[in-house]
Formats: sequence, structure tokens, C-alpha cells
Amino acid sequence: MRPFEALSDAGQLRRLRTLARAALRHYDLARPTLAFHAFATNVLYRVSTASGERFVLRLAVPGWRTLDDHLAEVAWLDALARDTSVRVPRIVPTRSGAKVLPLTVPGVPGTCNVLLMTWLPGRLLGHHLNPTNLARLGALFAELHHHGGSWTPPAGFTQRRFEHWLSRGEENHLTARDGATPAAVDALPSAWRASLDDTERLVEAAYAAVDRRDLRVIHCDLWHDNVKLHRGSLQPFDFEDTVWGFRAHDIAMAMLDLLEHTDEERYATLLTAFRRGYEAHLAWPDAAIEPFQLGRLLWTLNWIADNEPRTLADAVERHVAAFEHYRRTGQVVRPSRA
Repeated sequence: MRPFEALSDAGQLRRLRTLARAALRHYDLARPTLAFHAFATNVLYRVSTASGERFVLRLAVPGWRTLDDHLAEVAWLDALARDTSVRVPRIVPTRSGAKVLPLTVPGVPGTCNVLLMTWLPGRLLGHHLNPTNLARLGALFAELHHHGGSWTPPAGFTQRRFEHWLSRGEENHLTARDGATPAAVDALPSAWRASLDDTERLVEAAYAAVDRRDLRVIHCDLWHDNVKLHRGSLQPFDFEDTVWGFRAHDIAMAMLDLLEHTDEERYATLLTAFRRGYEAHLAWPDAAIEPFQLGRLLWTLNWIADNEPRTLADAVERHVAAFEHYRRTGQVVRPSRA
């Protein structure tokens, strides 16, 4: 059998389909059929049954999230379904009652954590970005933030916290203060490196200043295409990043994605609508969201420094302009296109 890493993308997907079929045998489903849906960090399949039920089968890439991370996701989804009116995917247990299924098969390296979830109807919110729907999104965030702040998680719930611009165990390849930076960073003009250092200090100061009483369970990746719109109702999904964090950070990440998919003028209108919907249910966070958005931009550059160093100079040049714009105006803008 050829090593998994030596296969083409199509070959790898064929082998992963074998794992998906093996996973389905652990569930009580009436003659399920399997169809590839997407590969976005994880591999997703649509599952249909003879009785007309529809599900999503998710094969989590080994090493991307731990079993404890997935169990935290399940715990919060179960609590949201029980305690709120938010329509979230329901986790389907295996015959043995497991809601996360660690599974290995020959020819696929590592252990895949498998989850089977109910299918949410509707279209991705990204197709319907208007003030009415952004107000609905703000209300959704408020409800999730209220629940995440008042809910008492079960014993063993994740203790991961998102309270720095690097909060997932990544190394700092961009502004490392206790070690050498990559050659691609050292080759940058000194003014650019100074801008990166200044921006990092600004971001870290913002995280340090957040009121720790605001810490709560958050989605941490609730951008507009992790939400479906169905008959006027918003339905969030992809809770894989469930973590302890701050409301301003959670909002900042979603709004930066919104900015990157629209433009500055439209973003301002949509952000106003989002805030209106949020404040109809919950007070807006005291902390400004913009420094956390700068932190996300730093994270992007850090990834490039580690994985695509030949493109780093162009990326930094475009981002430094955005960092300097923030210092002049207090506003975050999209880095210019390459």
C-alpha cells in the first residue's frame, strides 16, 4: 500500500472515504449514503438515510484539534440546544454512546476524531450580507455570549484560553524576542520590523487590559460563512474552536472577516447594524475590537513567515500600510491586494 503522503489529493480523498465508511458502521442509520461535501481543514461528507434524514460527517485532521477540544465543542453544543433557542447542529452518538469517535484505518496515518451532526438547512450567510441580517448576527452573538458567560461547563471542559495573538501553541516567527527570527524576517527593512514590533506591543497591551471578568466560553470562529440563513433565522455551526475568551475578541474576528469580504464603506454600515442587533440584547464590550483585529493580521504574517517565507516581504509591505493607517486614524482597513 502506498504511503498516504505519496498519494495525489484525489487518492487521499479516496482513502479517507474508506475511513468515513468505516465510521458510519458505528451509527444506527437506515441505509446511509455518503457524498463528499468539502475539505476545509477537516474533511466533510453529506450523509443521507433511507428515511430522509440528513447529516454531516466530519473527519478531523489528526493534530489539528485534540480529543478534549472536540469534547468541549460537543458539551457546549448540547448545552446550547438544551438552554437556548439557538438552532445548532445536534451531535449524533454512536451505538455505544460516544459523541466523538476516535478512529484509525490502515493506510491513513494517525487517529481521526469523527463527529456526526445533524444537517442545518439554508444558505451561507455570506450570500446575504445586508443590514437586516447583520443585526440578526449581532443578536446571535449576544445570545451566545450571554450563555457562554452564565453557563457552568462540566468537569474536564477545556481550559484553553485565547488571550494573546498567538494562543494555539504557535511559535512566534515574526517578532521573536527570545530567539532568532527567520532569515526572511531579518531581511525586511528596519522600518517594517519596527512597525511589526510596535503593532505586537499594541495588541498585547489590548489583551492585557481586557477585564478578566469578561472571560467566557466563545465560538472563536463565528464568521459569516459559519452561519446559515434559513427562513429569516440564523443557524451557527463549526464550533470546533470552542474556547475560553473575550467578547471583544470574538466580535473582532468575525468583523475582520466581514471587512475582508466587503470594503471599508460597506463594512462600516454592516458593523453599525451588527452592533445595533447586539446592543438590543447585551451591552457592547468595553474593549475596542480593532487591536484584536490587528492581532489576527499579525497571525497571518506569522504563518507566512513560517510556511511561505519567499512571499513574506510583499505581505509585510501591504500589512505595514494597514498598521500605520490604524495608528493615524484608529481604523482598521484591508491590507492592499498583492
